[in-house]
Amino acid sequence: MRNELHRLIRDDPTFAVRTHVPRGGAAYNSGDHDLRMYLVEVGQFKTIASSADGKQCLLSIHTRGDMFGELGLLGGPRHDTARAMRDSVIRRVNSAKLFDLLSSDEQLNWHFTRFLMAKLLDQQQAITQLVTMDSEHRLAATLLRLARKVGRRLNLGMQIDAKITQEELASMVGTTRSRVGLFLKHFRAAKLVDQLPGGYLLINEPALTRYVECGQYEPARWGADPIRPVNGARLLRGDRELSA
Repeated sequence: MRNELHRLIRDDPTFAVRTHVPRGGAAYNSGDHDLRMYLVEVGQFKTIASSADGKQCLLSIHTRGDMFGELGLLGGPRHDTARAMRDSVIRRVNSAKLFDLLSSDEQLNWHFTRFLMAKLLDQQQAITQLVTMDSEHRLAATLLRLARKVGRRLNLGMQIDAKITQEELASMVGTTRSRVGLFLKHFRAAKLVDQLPGGYLLINEPALTRYVECGQYEPARWGADPIRPVNGARLLRGDRELSA
């Protein structure tokens, strides 16, 4: 689906208008009626939902090549806000042209259906984690999901290439900021994560994956060994060394 949309945008610029959104700006706001879907060309966006009492929940992060806002195609008001995490460029997909193409191009229709099914599967997995995991394991699973989506592979692990506050992590996990801070302290002590300059998190993907899958931290069972320090702390090497 991503490659097909990229082709359409390249061949027909009127299919999706190019728009610059500065850091902190919104592609759309909750309550908007815009009937559009969006493609990130440059930068990062986060989608946020708010409760009636003003509490915010970080729903997802979208980076280069990602599509978001597809629920706007249904009509009706938006229930979330899409805000730029850095200076960004997006493409606003023309819904009328998209619907025409979907009705006439069977292959594109199938790719679009698969794209929607993948989004639904991701949401179902997140809901399952909320229901079946305790909050500390939900945080671990959330960090893994973020690392695999917006991570950058370094010699010592996966850097989550987005600045996410503890408040935002708490909203994703369904707990409090203070508990997220406590859990991150546990993870740092267990060498599962480390803090990098600028507020970025470095994830030891193999070890954190084992923590999520095993249900508890068992270093002897894992057979992990320490590797060289990162900012005064040590990460653990899992089954293999991560390389750039």
